[in-house]
Amino acid sequence: MQGFVYHLTGTSKELQRLAQTHLGEAVWHWVADTARLTVGKAYPADWKEQGAVFNTQGELRWRVSDDDQYEALLLTTKALPNHEALPGEWTVEEQALYLQDLREARVLPQFAQYPTGKPAGKIRVRLYCREGVPTFVSLCEFLEEEA
Repeated sequence: MQGFVYHLTGTSKELQRLAQTHLGEAVWHWVADTARLTVGKAYPADWKEQGAVFNTQGELRWRVSDDDQYEALLLTTKALPNHEALPGEWTVEEQALYLQDLREARVLPQFAQYPTGKPAGKIRVRLYCREGVPTFVSLCEFLEEEA
């Protein structure tokens, strides 16, 4: 399938408005600073130094650039009106990946379970390729384990 990648800048409020318009309200997120990583449902209350919101519509990932400004990438399979996508031919392939089991002794997570309420599971991702070269792995949704 065809993909689009956009480079965006703005405040956290501007980027959240754009994400809500393009991705909708039902999203997952992860946010991080030098001390903590959190993962959850819905838009984060604090956008911190870096993070992402994602669902099956796409993923918006950001990092602080300076002061109150953020740099962001929007990865999606739908064209964004009034924005120019990064150049190149972008294709997208979906895959399901296993998540690290948080109960394993070698893992020291800052959380005991994924937003699904379980310490292990699967996640659907999209592999974005530019001119056939894998460039981004974009999170889509947590999957329920099959019985």
